[in-house]
Amino acid sequence: MTAPPAASEPGQAGPRFVVTVGTDHHPFDRLIGWINDWLGGHPEAVEAFFVQSGRSRTEPGCPGSRFLDVGQLDHVLSQADVTICHGGPGSIADAWNRGQVPIVVPRLQRFGEAVDDHQADFCVKLAALGRIRLAQDHEALGGLIDEARADLAGFRASGPRPDIDAAVARFGALVDELVSRPPRRRSLSQRSRRARRGPGTGDRLEAGVGDLPAGTAQQAQPALSAQPAQPALSAQPALSAQPAQPSLSAQPAQPDSPITTSASTGLRGVRQGERT
Repeated sequence: MTAPPAASEPGQAGPRFVVTVGTDHHPFDRLIGWINDWLGGHPEAVEAFFVQSGRSRTEPGCPGSRFLDVGQLDHVLSQADVTICHGGPGSIADAWNRGQVPIVVPRLQRFGEAVDDHQADFCVKLAALGRIRLAQDHEALGGLIDEARADLAGFRASGPRPDIDAAVARFGALVDELVSRPPRRRSLSQRSRRARRGPGTGDRLEAGVGDLPAGTAQQAQPALSAQPAQPALSAQPALSAQPAQPSLSAQPAQPDSPITTSASTGLRGVRQGERT
């Protein structure tokens, strides 16, 4: 680690700049290269810069270090008049805590600087609120450095906003943590269970599961109408087809009781007497 820029003395020409790329494992060569390009045109300002370069492959053209512990970083940032940093919420909040509006260059996925462009989206919102000075290209960064050297007023916080700043920083840190976390791999048994679920379970079958090779005809499933027909009620034997029950008249005559026979004999005797 080389020494950070010394504290400004009254009458010292130019402010002190600290550039930090955080501890992300992705290199940020683009930012380091832009700083080197600017310093190449302003050699008198080299000693006013300190760069924490992280895993960048490009070596800074000024004093610097790859990584700093917490105490060293706090000391370096306390010496700075202007902070230039990546779009990490922690680095931005460090500048806010020192009353600064930092110059921010967000990492971009297409350059291999981050897993996605969440820093770019986050920084656009902060710039609209006036909480950072956003540099999205080489020319914008050089213009902001020139502005800061001429007048630091545009890089000072207008007033204390601890609650808002803390909330924004916390939100940004959560987003940063979520997108930087490696995706969780499901176990084989979990994937098998998900693949077996059918439509209507809330999960779609994985692509290709259960598909037939192209050109293979699928066997038609029998329609409901192909099921054997159930016999209709009309096919049941009618009541009239039941064997007829013998009627009362078909019952064999019962022999006359003695009382009935006697009455009949008497009646015939009376009728014969009438005729005689």
